[in-house]
Amino acid sequence: MTPRTLLQEAATALRSNLLRSALTAIGVIIGVSGLVVMSAANAGANKLVERQIASAGTDVLFVFTTKVENALRRGVAVVLTDQDANAICEFVPNLQYMSREINGGVTVVAGDKSWNTKYYAVEATYQTVFGVKLLEGQFFDDEEVRAGAKVVVLGATVKEKLFGDESPLNQTVRLGAAPVRIIGVRTRLGSMGGENMDNYIYLPITTARAHLPNSALSSPRQISSIDMKVRPGADREKVKEEVLALLRERKHLVGAQEDKLNVFDSTRFVELLNTTQTSLTWLLSAAAAISLFVGGVGIMNIMLVSVTERTQEIGLRMAIGARKRDILLQFLVEAVTLCVLAGIIGLGIGLAESALVALLVDWPLIVPPVSVAAALLVSVGVGVLFGYLPARRAAGLNPIDALRWE
Repeated sequence: MTPRTLLQEAATALRSNLLRSALTAIGVIIGVSGLVVMSAANAGANKLVERQIASAGTDVLFVFTTKVENALRRGVAVVLTDQDANAICEFVPNLQYMSREINGGVTVVAGDKSWNTKYYAVEATYQTVFGVKLLEGQFFDDEEVRAGAKVVVLGATVKEKLFGDESPLNQTVRLGAAPVRIIGVRTRLGSMGGENMDNYIYLPITTARAHLPNSALSSPRQISSIDMKVRPGADREKVKEEVLALLRERKHLVGAQEDKLNVFDSTRFVELLNTTQTSLTWLLSAAAAISLFVGGVGIMNIMLVSVTERTQEIGLRMAIGARKRDILLQFLVEAVTLCVLAGIIGLGIGLAESALVALLVDWPLIVPPVSVAAALLVSVGVGVLFGYLPARRAAGLNPIDALRWE
């Protein structure tokens, strides 16, 4: 039998039991679509993080303070202050830029609208440390920080919630009881680790100290973190150790207390995401594999039923000259055709689901070509693997017994 004849026979057999064929293919469809969505999600998330890390740079270090209430519960309060930031600037030579930071929650009021958000109270160098880009307007400068100017830069989400499509530049909003002027809007960052990075505002640290009391800070000179940018070509690990050593000496931390200070590297975001994605990838792969296995078993079962129903047909074909190989290929091609059609449908559904996921979580839609090829190859593999046994049983029938079958 020619390949064309085999395909025509397979199409005729599948059309004769269209509903049964469709129901049988569901498992393969779900499995293939799951593989495509998994690959697209993994690629999209990686691309998003690469962009975010590239915008901030891989040479950024963070020193976080230990929260006072937690530290007191353990007997020792470890906090960061302006003096610590000044000491780092003086004694750690390979830092290019540094910004003190205070963060907290605040309600922003614009006319009759309000929005609960978080604020970063920082220095002008924060823009350089993190490579902050603006959609419109400008970031505050050193003079505005020294003067405690009542100015603010909005994140994209805050801008949309309060002003919609209207430009907010030079408009006044209230942070608590303090009126501040909007001077800029940051470009969209998206989400990282499940947190909306656009739901923030940025204002001078001196302005926040004067107008936004922060109950989490125990003294006027306390800060939440110190953000640093390492000089190009400097050993980042060595700089981290120098910062840690200096702060541990200043805080008189020894033994287990040393763990209460940590310098966080921006590249850790990538490591943490990769760890999370690896676990998620294995989970989704297992789910897709189970769906494919169930779908394959269903196909094998329905093909065995088909062999039983068509026993006389098989006997007749053998009686007029069909060889065992022809019968084997006939049923094998039928199983593979069903799986390939299911794979194509699953691929289409997977692409649609991938586009929906990318739209909902706001990351790039990337479907690796290898995942498309893998989806189709897996479909063929399932058809061959689970279609071989029924095809072999059909080819092994005795022609006389098959003709007498009722």
